[in-house]
Amino acid sequence: MELQTKTCETCRLKVVFAPCLGCGAGVCETCVQFELIGSGCGCVWPAYYCPKCAWDPYVNPNAAFRDPPKEKGGFTSR
Repeated sequence: MELQTKTCETCRLKVVFAPCLGCGAGVCETCVQFELIGSGCGCVWPAYYCPKCAWDPYVNPNAAFRDPPKEKGGFTSR
């Protein structure tokens, strides 16, 4: 059986590192946006987002705390 590797859905160059928590797209280590998501109980867990979902406050609760990206365009998926 041959192992199939998927390429990043953002850059289309590298192998997928993790799926985006928001949209499920496969993202490589270069394109992935890492976040720590916390809750009121003190639990913290890692979250990986594609560049689009990382800036979308409807998807990423930490998006409001990020500096805006340099490129122009909408931040939300809605």
